Amino acid sequence: MTNLPDPEEHWALFLDVDGTLIHIAEHPDSVQPSPRLGEILNAAADAFDGALALVSGRPIAEIDRLTERVAPAASGLHGLELRTPAGGYEAPDHDTPGMHTARERLQALTDEHAGLYLEDKQATLALHFRQADDTARRAAEDTIDAIKNDAGGALSVLAGKSVLELKPARGNKGRALQRLMSDPPFAGRCPVYVGDDVTDEAAFVAVNSLGGVSIRVGEPAVSAARYRLNTVDEVLAWLEQIATTLNPETPPT
Repeated sequence: MTNLPDPEEHWALFLDVDGTLIHIAEHPDSVQPSPRLGEILNAAADAFDGALALVSGRPIAEIDRLTERVAPAASGLHGLELRTPAGGYEAPDHDTPGMHTARERLQALTDEHAGLYLEDKQATLALHFRQADDTARRAAEDTIDAIKNDAGGALSVLAGKSVLELKPARGNKGRALQRLMSDPPFAGRCPVYVGDDVTDEAAFVAVNSLGGVSIRVGEPAVSAARYRLNTVDEVLAWLEQIATTLNPETPPT
């Protein structure tokens, strides 16, 4: 671990999922969460009186499935979907102009090139190329750029780890974080965000603007994050350490 600040009781934790709490897999459906993930998150949430939210590019239903729904507050689809601590729900827009045509074009592209996989999240479209060759990757990049340009500003592109994701231009993880920070038990606390990818940069910027703690997971890279953890395993160990430090009655795991 890098030299992270000592945990404070007034923190509010915001955690990305893939690449932060769960190791990235070759296929998004193949991820294997630690069998202790729910236990670790519950202990961390208790340390901050429930001020813990999960923020992901996955839909909230998938976040819940992977984490045993330990967090009442969550944001999915890169900030387009939101569940508040009190149980309120803000649904994503499935009718963004240009998305239907984009879906057809990307499906045709995956039929043409082996190694490409289209993850259809309804409100967003994620084109994975981790298993594709260079020709297929270039075709993916060119097609995504063309779709974005044809949409006339209605769509934006998030470039993640071996994935390009088309989404409505409105909304991002930073705005979702700011929205959750307005409600109890987050309001008035110091936000702490942990993420591993370019898609988390908006949240890093938002946290920094609020005087919080931004932590990037992975190798050193250009980032707005001010601290770093190396791996998913380090993140889980850090969360356990926090729970033990702030809640000494937490049983060792």
